Amino acid sequence: MPDLEGNLSVFQPISVMQMLNLAGATGELVVTGDANSANIFFEQGNVTFAGIANRPLKLGEYLVREGLVTESALNGVLKKHGRQKKRIGDLLVEADLIQRSELEQAVETQIMDVIYEVVRWQSGRFSFEKNKVPPAREIRIDIPLDHLLLEGLKRLDEERVNTK
Repeated sequence: MPDLEGNLSVFQPISVMQMLNLAGATGELVVTGDANSANIFFEQGNVTFAGIANRPLKLGEYLVREGLVTESALNGVLKKHGRQKKRIGDLLVEADLIQRSELEQAVETQIMDVIYEVVRWQSGRFSFEKNKVPPAREIRIDIPLDHLLLEGLKRLDEERVNTK
């Protein structure tokens, strides 16, 4: 049972995240919008990990788009190790196709993109469960929440200007 839950039309995602930040909360925030849902993990009030159900770009696709790995190299690793339980990023590092620091930066960017997406949501539901942590295998970030939210608001403003 959630420790906190509510409606996004009453409490916008930014307000919920700021409240968890100010409370120094540790746990999992699940935000469900009209067509998507996100899981955002907090540790002592700061976001450490986030995932989204309908991710526009998977990690491998992101690495190809950024020129960090070729599509053929990615497909080769997937073909060779596809049935293993290891994560694609770890397989690419083990194959010496990318550096660990490049993988961590890519994951950090994807986590930040989840926050920026959730900031846009105007309707849906949220729930928070204390003391839940992301799986140990996940790469975590350490970026102050206010920086994430400010960038999310900036992107939202730019989106509004571009649609006018």
